[in-house]
Amino acid sequence: MRAVRRAGGLDAALRRVGDVLRDEGARGLLRRFQRTLRQEARYEDWIRRFDDRPDDQRPIFEEQMRALKERPIFSIVMPVFETPAPLLEAAISSVLQQVYPHWQLCICDDGSTSTHVSETVGRLSGKDPRIRWTRLATNQNISAASNAALALATGDWIIPLDHDDVLRAHALLEVALAAEGKPDIRFIYSDEDKIDAAGTKRFEPHFKPDWSPDLLRSFNYINHLAAARTEDVRRVGGWALGMEGAQDHDLFLKLTETLKRRQILHIPKILYHWRVAENSTAGSDTAKPYAAKAMERAISSQLSRTGHDAQVALLDDAPVARVRYRLPEQPPLATIIIPNKNMPALIGACIDSIQSKTHYPRYDILIIDNGSTDGETLKLYDDFRSKGISIVEYPAEFNYSAMNNLGIRQARGEVLVFLNNDTSVIGEDWLSELVAHAIRPEVGCVGAKLYYDDETIQHAGVFVGVCGIACHPYRGFEKGDFGYFGRLRVTQNLSAVTAACLAVRRSTALEVGGFDETSLKVALNDVDFCLKVHAAGYYNVWTPFAELYHFESKSRGYEIGLEKRARFQRESEILKARWESYVALDPYYSPHLTRTSEAVTIRTE
Repeated sequence: MRAVRRAGGLDAALRRVGDVLRDEGARGLLRRFQRTLRQEARYEDWIRRFDDRPDDQRPIFEEQMRALKERPIFSIVMPVFETPAPLLEAAISSVLQQVYPHWQLCICDDGSTSTHVSETVGRLSGKDPRIRWTRLATNQNISAASNAALALATGDWIIPLDHDDVLRAHALLEVALAAEGKPDIRFIYSDEDKIDAAGTKRFEPHFKPDWSPDLLRSFNYINHLAAARTEDVRRVGGWALGMEGAQDHDLFLKLTETLKRRQILHIPKILYHWRVAENSTAGSDTAKPYAAKAMERAISSQLSRTGHDAQVALLDDAPVARVRYRLPEQPPLATIIIPNKNMPALIGACIDSIQSKTHYPRYDILIIDNGSTDGETLKLYDDFRSKGISIVEYPAEFNYSAMNNLGIRQARGEVLVFLNNDTSVIGEDWLSELVAHAIRPEVGCVGAKLYYDDETIQHAGVFVGVCGIACHPYRGFEKGDFGYFGRLRVTQNLSAVTAACLAVRRSTALEVGGFDETSLKVALNDVDFCLKVHAAGYYNVWTPFAELYHFESKSRGYEIGLEKRARFQRESEILKARWESYVALDPYYSPHLTRTSEAVTIRTE
């Protein structure tokens, strides 16, 4: 019954069960249920051990507030419509209880016919002149009401607040502290969680990554709390009519599309409680079916405005979007670079899968041979050459970085695809997907979704500083798993991806000096390469829509034995010293998620 009450009633709870059954089947439902119970317990533990306690910390917050040199006014925009009186009062009270006093609450009643709405707002506004409100004569829509509330705002920043949600008492102070002394910052967002209809239970915390434009083109991961400069909100026209259901998402896309990475700030703190109530999008993916279509339109509009030739489609089994970037009429040549030594069965199967399953029209293959002596391999090479595959010799001892750098120098393609010999193509558009992202001027490295041969996940990106020096999140998860807030199903930005399958423009690889063949000869060179690309200002991308098998380390073996372990430790220390800030805090991995597991769960350590 607790789950039913929390989800806003029996109907909403049944919708959620139906959503999961439809998308993931009975096994998926059981997996979700077990994982939810574990996550709930972990979050309750996290709240006890790590969460801010505004009541206890109020003296500290007040001291921080007094130390502020800048004291911007936050205009909180709240459209209301037929809001139950207790929920409306709770939302307004959460503003009145803010530690930071420099705010104005701008409310627009969207033509409610129930008298309690105007009575509640009128009574509370009479107690505090910082509350401003207006009323539309007839019910229009949430965008129109938001714009009417925006017209009342005279503050420096705009913060949307839903009429039944709750701000934490230190929310505005945290935004003021984050913006202090940073005039270039134009957009700020925080983490959030959900509360049940009664407001007594907290659950489903969303510990978000730092700014990820590709993730925002997949779904509205920013959501709550969000703050934008008032002049920027007015410049883009406020909330767009016709985008109801995704009006905030549309606004955030407009506000961020012209900003640089350094102008967008993420506060990794829970500052907002999103209430789950009947017909709330917080309660079920299908509570507002029109919202997904509005999201599709919002993303399409943004792509058009920013000059991207792309098509947006909603996934059949999840309320998220896939953006397909169209290739030019004359697609660039892509050179697939494959290091190899002997292993005829592996390299043969790899090449066969490429040639039989790749729809991309312009590619060539370059094998970097590390001194093969096996007769079957050499015979296979003769066959490869007859099919136009190039083979370049690298006779020195194994040095993965040097072999890839040789490939960079020898490649003819504008786009390079580094590929392990122990991989096998699954989807025919894998290369089209990788190249379409790689030729975007703002993008650096592009990684794929890789599976073990038992269909479990081998690679879904790399998190730096987790499980030691770096880890593959979700390793061993089922193919159909959604991951933390759907991250296994959506295109997103990450600090690093594996070079077992990595696409990048040749010009970008040359710009950052290729792979480190001096200090990182065997391991972690791909992480180092990606971090160089990210530090150069590019966005690295991971896409789940390029899928391959990866029979990991079959060709070289795992890092076992004293000598290999010692070498890996040396290379780990080099990476740690070189990229200390990333190892300490990967911008795409929350500090509130575990650093000791690949499962991407709430931290308890």
